Amino acid sequence: MAMDLKLIAAGLRHCGKLQAFKRGESMQAQLIKQGISNNVFLANNLISMYLDFRSLVDAHKVFDEMTERNIVTWTTMVSGYTSDGKPNKAVELYRSMLLDSETEAPNEFLFSAVLKACGLVGDLQLGRLIHERIGKENMKGDVVLMNAVLDMYVKNRRVSEANKAFSEISQPNLTSWNTLISGYCKEGLVDEAVGLFHRIRQPNAVSWNCLISGFVDKGSPRALEFLIMMHREGLKLDGFALPCGLKACSFGGLLTMGKQLHCCVLKSGLESSSFALSALIDMYSNCCSLRDAAALFRQANLHRSVAVWNSMLSGFLINDDNEAALVLLLRMYQSGLSFDSYTLSGALKICINVISLRLGRQVHGLVVISGQELDYIVGSILVDLHANVGSVQDAHKLFHRLPNKDMIAFSGLIRGCVKAGFYSLAFDLFRELIKLGLDADQFIISSILKACSSLASLGCGKQIHGLCVKKGYESEPVTVTGLIDMYVKSGDIDNGVVLFDGMMERDVVSWTGIIVGCGQNGRAKDAIQYFREMIDSGVGPNEVTFYGVLSACRHSGLLEEARFILESMKSEYGLEPCLEHYYCLVDLLGQAGRFQEAEEIINEMPFEPDKTIWMSLLTACGTHKNAELVTVIAEKLLNIFSEDPSVYTCISNVYATMGMWDRLSEVREAAKTLGTKESGFSWIDIA
Repeated sequence: MAMDLKLIAAGLRHCGKLQAFKRGESMQAQLIKQGISNNVFLANNLISMYLDFRSLVDAHKVFDEMTERNIVTWTTMVSGYTSDGKPNKAVELYRSMLLDSETEAPNEFLFSAVLKACGLVGDLQLGRLIHERIGKENMKGDVVLMNAVLDMYVKNRRVSEANKAFSEISQPNLTSWNTLISGYCKEGLVDEAVGLFHRIRQPNAVSWNCLISGFVDKGSPRALEFLIMMHREGLKLDGFALPCGLKACSFGGLLTMGKQLHCCVLKSGLESSSFALSALIDMYSNCCSLRDAAALFRQANLHRSVAVWNSMLSGFLINDDNEAALVLLLRMYQSGLSFDSYTLSGALKICINVISLRLGRQVHGLVVISGQELDYIVGSILVDLHANVGSVQDAHKLFHRLPNKDMIAFSGLIRGCVKAGFYSLAFDLFRELIKLGLDADQFIISSILKACSSLASLGCGKQIHGLCVKKGYESEPVTVTGLIDMYVKSGDIDNGVVLFDGMMERDVVSWTGIIVGCGQNGRAKDAIQYFREMIDSGVGPNEVTFYGVLSACRHSGLLEEARFILESMKSEYGLEPCLEHYYCLVDLLGQAGRFQEAEEIINEMPFEPDKTIWMSLLTACGTHKNAELVTVIAEKLLNIFSEDPSVYTCISNVYATMGMWDRLSEVREAAKTLGTKESGFSWIDIA
């Protein structure tokens, strides 16, 4: 009979290996019919068979129906749940076993299975208790079991405890060393991992791969150094090492090295591996060789691999080819491929790049259908999309539904609020971010500084400045530029100047900011001086810079300086002056009473003068009592801008200044038909 049981058990295991589900069910039916299905040995093999079929429901049914269970039964079920991605159930099952007084004491196999589940589920407390029990039961001599302890600590990111457990192993094997090295690498302690690596007598491919992967995760070029060393040691560069090397080439922009590794991929016969192919496409895309990436994608026979499609989609996005990315996305959809979180993230980024709300809503629909609207990554990019296209209310609603809010969600919504003018909401979100303990980066701080600038809120701005100093962002160009802008717009030009003078690197944005700030705060000579220093430093001014310095000249009546700067804009820098640039010079000529020159400038402009230019000249005519030109300009304004109340107000004021009462009465009567314009409001925060 014992021999028959062994044959039956072998048959059950054979069914599991061959995935012969119907035959396995038939054998179970025969066991029930023969009345031997409750035999512990056979029931354990039945459970193993169903676990091979990945049918946990059937396995657990057999488990529940067992009248007697042994340690193998529990170990098999715990291992089955862990392997099927349900480590929580495995831990729960182990705890229920401990409450069963009739069950044997756990052995090394059960401990190993439970430790694996503890590592996956993050149950450090239970893992520590098992480690303690292993010590009490003198099981530390079992290397395989102690390796499971090591792995549990590593997965729970407890490297110091893993190191202590490692020291308890009398004769660690390669798995022991590799597990500990992997733990150090995952924590970014790659130098310490290298120290461990050099203590191994004969490292294997896993040892090398752990280190290479650690350097890649850290963004270090030393990944390639160890890859070359691994090759020289005679070890084969496998399907893990080569993609890691390609990734290192990607973030280093090392196209030549990447092509050499491409040859290694071909020689190793890995060109059909979706992992290697994705890494190759990523490498070519990141090294600005999109054509090679696209050619590889077209040649690939793995068009059912979503990972490969995602890499190509990412490549188009990295290289700002949104149209090609959109075409590829459409092809994916038409081919019936399932979109994962990476695909949907890429699709949403396309919508952000092309600023299309209509397309964004279509992709949002796909996200909802796929059930990933509240996904950690996808949900955050959705918030960023809606905020970026101006749909701040939708972004805000989605933001509050997210179970886990990350920096992308906060950054996108804060930026969107500032862009839409919801400054108070932006401040509220920023406070929430700080309360949650999230680390606000320089880009979020830059957005909040824009809100301070718009509100001229010097008090809040100074608080943000303090935060910048605390976090070490005071030297970041984007942050310093934002601080300068905040100070000059809040009227504290002195602090703005101090910050600017302390900058080590200055770009066109920072130079323009201080020039505009000086002009707005009545320091025209300083603005012109900074403009000259900018030229001397080799930084080329742009249209905004010229407008800033011309505005400074306009506010201070520096006519000749403005004329020279405007002429140099085109002759020396090849920039076409805009209407705003001409306005500054026309206004200055008007202030000086040089109306003929002002009219010549207006006539020479390559475009029609706008309301601002005419009203500026009209006001100057009133100041200089040029009644003839006042009449001409007033008629032009009334003919072109007859529906604008501000025009009537300006003309009325000039007529009153000139004492032209008849004309004033006519204009006021005409203005009554348009109605009155409501008074505007403004504020500044007093610190």
